[in-house]
Amino acid sequence: MALNPGRIGPEFYDELRRHYTEAEIVELGAFIGFNIGYHTFFGTLKFYPMFSPDGRLVSQEESARIYGAAPASLSGETK
Repeated sequence: MALNPGRIGPEFYDELRRHYTEAEIVELGAFIGFNIGYHTFFGTLKFYPMFSPDGRLVSQEESARIYGAAPASLSGETK
C-alpha cells in the first residue's frame, strides 16, 4: 500500500467492507497512514527499536548493540 498504492483496487475495499464499517475503514486507514509516517520520520533520525527481541525496553545504545548497524526497521527493505 505504501510503496505501490496503485495496486489497491476496489476488490481490496470490497473485502474490507465484509468485515468493517466505512467509519472503521477510515479509522484503520488513518492509523496505518500515521504509523507509516512515524516510521518514516523516525528512520530519518536513525532511531533503533525501543524493545529487545524478548520484549524488554532498552536504550538506543543497547538496541544498537542488539540489532547492529542497520536494524530491519532502518534498512528500507520490505518483506
